[in-house]
Amino acid sequence: MLSGFLFLTFLILIIAVVSIFILNYTNRIAGIHAQISQLQIATLSLIKTDNDFFDLETINSRYFETHQSSYLAKRDSFLIRIHTGTNFIYKESKNGVIKNLEIIDSLFFKYDAKFRQLEKLLFKKGFKDYGLEGQMRIHAHRLEEVPLGLDRYKILSLRRNEKDFFLRHELEYAKVLNRMVDEISTELEVQAIKNKEAIFHLQEYQRIFNELVTIQTQIGLSSTDGLRSELNELTANLSNRYYSLAQYSYDLSSAAQVKARVFYIAIVFGAVIFSLFSGYWISKRLSSPIAKLSRLMNSVMSDKKKVKIDLTLNNAAEEINTLTKSFVHLMEKTNGQMKEIKSKSILLKRNNKELKKLNSELDSFLYSTAHDLRSPLTSLLGLIHIMEHESKQEGLKPYFQMMQGSIYRMEDFIGQIVGYSKNKRLEIVLEKIDMYSLISEIFDNHQFVEGANKIDHLVDVREKVSFYSDRGRILVLFNNLISNAIRYADLSKEKPFIRIQITIDEPEAVIEFADNGVGIAEEHVDKIFNMFYRANTGSKGSGLGLFIFKETIAKLNGLVSVESTLGVGTKFFIRLPNSYSRRDSQQELELVTDKEVSANVHS
Repeated sequence: MLSGFLFLTFLILIIAVVSIFILNYTNRIAGIHAQISQLQIATLSLIKTDNDFFDLETINSRYFETHQSSYLAKRDSFLIRIHTGTNFIYKESKNGVIKNLEIIDSLFFKYDAKFRQLEKLLFKKGFKDYGLEGQMRIHAHRLEEVPLGLDRYKILSLRRNEKDFFLRHELEYAKVLNRMVDEISTELEVQAIKNKEAIFHLQEYQRIFNELVTIQTQIGLSSTDGLRSELNELTANLSNRYYSLAQYSYDLSSAAQVKARVFYIAIVFGAVIFSLFSGYWISKRLSSPIAKLSRLMNSVMSDKKKVKIDLTLNNAAEEINTLTKSFVHLMEKTNGQMKEIKSKSILLKRNNKELKKLNSELDSFLYSTAHDLRSPLTSLLGLIHIMEHESKQEGLKPYFQMMQGSIYRMEDFIGQIVGYSKNKRLEIVLEKIDMYSLISEIFDNHQFVEGANKIDHLVDVREKVSFYSDRGRILVLFNNLISNAIRYADLSKEKPFIRIQITIDEPEAVIEFADNGVGIAEEHVDKIFNMFYRANTGSKGSGLGLFIFKETIAKLNGLVSVESTLGVGTKFFIRLPNSYSRRDSQQELELVTDKEVSANVHS
């Protein structure tokens, strides 16, 4: 088996080395083909840029004024790309590609030289007020001026032949123009001194026109002659050569891929044959003992009786016998652990039962204690009211008020403890909640609290759908926030306010609760939700309010965050799930429950 695995490892190494070689060769050929395609695209783009230059810049006054063009700049960038791509292909390619590329390089050099020659001629020719056309136009305009005394009809005839030549590119118009200039010059020579200026402008006009004719002849009077024709012919040759080169590189790439496919098919076929042979041989040596061991294990696992079975296998490898002993040991250990788990499960059930009983007793004790504590507090509060009214000693009234405040705080503390217990114990009851009415109700309940009438209430509720949640818990949340905001309001500010903004959609309600009260110092903000924590040393609360607030939000699967600045105010950001989509199932459940209760009553 070891020899087989060593042979397989050696074979895999050979395959890996050959595969890397073939992959590198194929990638190199594919890279050359891709680079040739990029080179072809760059050349075609350069040719298109040259054509755009001839079509647009030759009638662009800005070009002739500055001798600068965006097309020439773009052309230079394409030239750089072409030279870079050509150098890369020279380095990576073999003789066939290089031979084609040398021909393309030679053609491209000629094309570039012809373009630059043509560009110089076009710039020299000029346009409108620039170049030779601009100079010729100056002399033509001077000839048309009245003080020179020339026959205006003859001058217009000259200009017409000039324009016909540049429009139609026929030399006959140039010959006619020269003949007319000679005739006009002959007439002017009669009075040479008087017509000296006219003769000068006429001769300069003729000279520049003939120079322009020579330039236009070099450029080409038609598409079949001149530099433009040579440029078009070079463009066609470049396209054909690029096509041949691309076809050649494609054939190389295809041949490399075919070789790679043949190699990998042979490798796969050989690997399959080797796998079949080695699998058959290994199965004879290993699979039979393992299969027998597996059957014995299944019989042991399915046997409910705790009978010791000898799992020793004859003629098996030492590793198989070791595995068998380990399995027996594991089974024995598993049986022991199952016994222990069973005994601990019984103990856990007993403890859970006792815990439920203790929780029930704790709830009963809590409500009984709350009731027993509230009764004497209420009686004590009544006695203090009587003493306050009947006492004639004015000095005792502050003490009476302090005693009343202590009793109110004690009642509030007891109420918070009971609320916390209810939040933990009671299930969530879904119902439709009118948030605006609920908040208004809480503000009404706090209207007689000291300073409450000086605080502006800004409530904005935007409901896209109705809000469904546990009304009792929502009441606890807003009651806590509003009472704290009133208690810690900064009445020295010009406009104390409490602002509540609520946006309700189908998934959730987003609440922003803000006030401009005394605020919370930065070091206390992260701790205000801790039990019995009071951020303000002058606080008269128990430190349970915001703890219960956070626990209630957790019970509703909501989220809360807070921002506060001392002396500026506090903001609470709350997200509460909207059970709008669960309302139908909740109502159906309540309807079924009501029917069952009614049936039991009738029975």
